[in-house]
Amino acid sequence: MKSLDKKSRKKLIEILKNDYKIECEKLKDENIFLDEENNIYVYNNIPVAFIKDEKIYPTLFLINDCETSMNYVKINIGAKEKVLNGADVFRPGIIEFSDFKKDEIILIISEDDKLLAIGRALYDSNDAIKMEKGKIVENIHYYGDKITKYYLNKIKN
Repeated sequence: MKSLDKKSRKKLIEILKNDYKIECEKLKDENIFLDEENNIYVYNNIPVAFIKDEKIYPTLFLINDCETSMNYVKINIGAKEKVLNGADVFRPGIIEFSDFKKDEIILIISEDDKLLAIGRALYDSNDAIKMEKGKIVENIHYYGDKITKYYLNKIKN
């Protein structure tokens, strides 16, 4: 694991703030490490961001721990288990939309208000609302994926 220098840490914090509307004061004063083998940024043994397809994304652990005003879709309970197994989100399972744009990274929340995953919107919300079927959100990171397993392994050891 490589410790981020001040400039790299500042850049990561700016990406989280500007791209994902995540404010997290404690990251400014602490060491953040990059696990280069797994492409995961780690703070205090908690994965806070990861690299996928040369792009940086926040983890669910960071989103749960910090202030964010990210857009979202809310899904019904029937779709919850599927999303937690890595499935993408299809129109019939969505019960609520915020106002998002195509390709925006959004939260996937269950109707019992639990954060399940983050995903990439495949349509603007205005278009998705009018659809009756089809894939609306590509699941990028969910509880139970390799990042979650990485975290669980870290806290065990």
